[in-house]
Amino acid sequence: MWAKNGAKTLPYVLKRIDEVIPCENVCHKILVDDHSTDQTVGIAKNFNWEVYPNPEGGIPRSANEALKHVDCDYFVSVEQDVLLARDWWDKIPKFMTNEKVAVAQGIRISTEPTLKKLDEYFYSRLNFDNMSDLAHKRDFGYSIDNNIFRTKIIRQLGGFPTLCRVCCDTILIKKILLETEYTWIIDREVVSYHIQKSVKDYIQHFYALSGLCARTPYCVPKIPHPLLTQIRLLLTSPLGGLKIAYSKKCPNMLWVTPQIRSAYLKFLLRLRRAEKC
Repeated sequence: MWAKNGAKTLPYVLKRIDEVIPCENVCHKILVDDHSTDQTVGIAKNFNWEVYPNPEGGIPRSANEALKHVDCDYFVSVEQDVLLARDWWDKIPKFMTNEKVAVAQGIRISTEPTLKKLDEYFYSRLNFDNMSDLAHKRDFGYSIDNNIFRTKIIRQLGGFPTLCRVCCDTILIKKILLETEYTWIIDREVVSYHIQKSVKDYIQHFYALSGLCARTPYCVPKIPHPLLTQIRLLLTSPLGGLKIAYSKKCPNMLWVTPQIRSAYLKFLLRLRRAEKC
């Protein structure tokens, strides 16, 4: 686990890990702290986690620092605000019996009611049978927040990619699916929960992260006609919100969907300005 100022969620997350993963299957509990200013370190130690400082900052560096201390064939990663599904341990590690599986995970759904409906709609439309196609996209169901990894494969790839501090998962899945003979499994039936407070916080977090993206060729799909894409997003947002609101019986989607698409539009504009510079 990598953490930064996670004191509000860590007690629930660490307690759930203890409940879900049998202690006899745990060799080490390793947390790398990214210069937290709250009680993150103390909470982790109270749950008997080994705590190491992140020497450089950012998720990829934290993950690689944790990887240094792994001495097992497999390791599990859980983020500081993700509650593992109750059946996660019963189902996800079984995929590793296939020698060609490098990474396996479930999905995670927001605890915020409106975002929960949006996540459910989002996942229902994804085709996890074609992971190579998903690997060409961004934020399409894969993550590194509730995963089991085959250690030797991650080490053979040089560890977690550090090209971008935001797109570590995007770059890693591309490297595995497009540059090796191994695969990445996502089981949509295993549902963990992402602890989120509000739609506003989600949008602010998304936009803040977009500004940290290194914009490598691995990060964001190339948009052939950015201006047309921006116009399409603006024109179709109300219709998209209506469609999701009807599908999920959630009127809040009428205003949530346009807001999220507006945040993505700002993200595209930020990318265009960066490219011109």
